Amino acid sequence: MGPDRSIVKIGQKLGKNKATLEKWSRQHNWVKRAAAWDLEQDRVVRESQIEEIKKMRQRHTQLAMKMLDEAERMLELISDRDIKAADISRMVETASKLERISRGDVETVIEERQGENMPSVVTFYMPDNKRQKDGNENDD
Repeated sequence: MGPDRSIVKIGQKLGKNKATLEKWSRQHNWVKRAAAWDLEQDRVVRESQIEEIKKMRQRHTQLAMKMLDEAERMLELISDRDIKAADISRMVETASKLERISRGDVETVIEERQGENMPSVVTFYMPDNKRQKDGNENDD
């Protein structure tokens, strides 16, 4: 009956009263056995998907490598092509990300630290175009 199974639903389906089914459930460890069954069914599904996932990753890796090759070729021909450097940059970024993910690398790394000695957040300000953080021009 799947993960939404219950004594009441089983009783309705089999035409048995709740007390009898609760007794049988205790005697035959139905809760534990049902949980084990669910885990096994999940494992079977995951296992059946492994080959398809491998094929998908191979396709994505090949596509990413083609995209990177094309971006490299475009960089060499940029003066002859009607493409902007920003377009090539986006293609390289997208293809690199796709290749990393396809090869099993993580997309994002999030570091979590616990404990009292956790460092505070550090903020970097890097001035651009000789402007201060408040937007005013430097006198330098």
